[in-house]
This record gives sequence, structure tokens and C-alpha cells, in this order.
Amino acid sequence: MAGIIVLISVFFFLSIEAIGLLLKRRRGEETAPATVHAFSDIHLPRGLFVGEGHAWARLTESGELKLGADEFVTQAMGGADRVELPEVGTQVAAGQPLATVWRLGRKISIPSPVNGTVVATNETVERAPAALEADPYGAGWLATVWPSEVTEAVKSLRVGERAHKWLENEVQRFTEFLARRMSPEMVGATLPDGARPVRGAALALDDEAWNEFEKEFLHTGKA
Repeated sequence: MAGIIVLISVFFFLSIEAIGLLLKRRRGEETAPATVHAFSDIHLPRGLFVGEGHAWARLTESGELKLGADEFVTQAMGGADRVELPEVGTQVAAGQPLATVWRLGRKISIPSPVNGTVVATNETVERAPAALEADPYGAGWLATVWPSEVTEAVKSLRVGERAHKWLENEVQRFTEFLARRMSPEMVGATLPDGARPVRGAALALDDEAWNEFEKEFLHTGKA
């Protein structure tokens, strides 16, 4: 048994290093050993509604909805290098792109969880994209919208324990997705025994798998 544990540990650390080297190559850096971290536990604040495409909504006192990307997105991408937000006055529809996030040459669009009109955007996250990962539910918010109808807007979204459990299940589903879609030498993006993926693991996917990741986890309604 001890020997098996040692072998698993060696495999784990070699795999982590492989992911770190790949991410550094994407940055154009020297391939020195890199520090990589696994997904942290889900810390979804109370009162947040979460949409199918990993965008959240918080109802404000004025009846507007503040929107952002949940921590699954920011951990899967390992952060953000650039964030593009819609202009004030833009009409957004549930499931359609709200914002675009770039990371090490890759980009994804974050779908709006609701229908409405953009009334404000977060200029801070455009200037300092790191806020999207550091504080996704606070300083890293994306936009505020005036919903077409508040009750209707949040009716299909998850909240409370249901939202938390769904996010945990999404992390596990992502782990399984990586195991299916990554090449054998890069399968270390998932930890042994179904544990949490490495932060930024999505960046190790090839182009085909990246497109599948977007379709399966962010734009689930696309044909």
C-alpha cells in the first residue's frame, strides 16, 4: 500500500510540473519549474443567483442586477489578462455573451444570466483584470443591468445551497471532462482519485477541446 501511495504522489507532482511548464510556454517565459495550485473550495456568498453558464446575479436595493463570472470560470482559466465589457445601454439576453475574458492567448465569452439593459460596467476590472480571479463576487463584478422583469429574471437561476452544490458538481464534471479530453501525458491536470483540477487547467486543452469546454460549461444552449 505504501508503495502505491508513493507512486501516486510521484505521478501527481510530475503531472503538476508538466501543467506548469505548458502554462509558462503560453506566456513565452523560460520553462523553469512553476508553482501551480489546485482549485480552492467553493465560497459562494449567500444571496447570489447562479446561471447555467457560470454567471452570477445579485439583486441590488434599487432593483437592478449586478452580474459577474463565478469562481469556477476564473479558476478553470487561472485568472484573466484582459476583460472586454459591453457599453452602457446595450440590450443583453439570457444565454448570450455579456463579457469576453482573455487569458494567455485564449478567450471565452461569459453569457448573461438574465434579459435586460446594461446600466453600468466595472471599469476597474477592465483596468485590473486580476480582480476577476481575486474577488469574483466583489471587486471583480462585470456589469449592472436593469432586468426586463426581476421575478422572471431570477426564476430559472440557482441560489443558496442548491447553487453551492451545483458549483461543486461542476468542478467534478470539469475534472472528468479533462480526463477525457486531454492527452495522456497531460492528464495530470486532474488530481488522483477524482480530486480537484489544477487552476488554469483549461488552458492545457487543445483547440478542439477548448471549444468543447466553452460549449459544455458556458454556452450550454448552443447547437
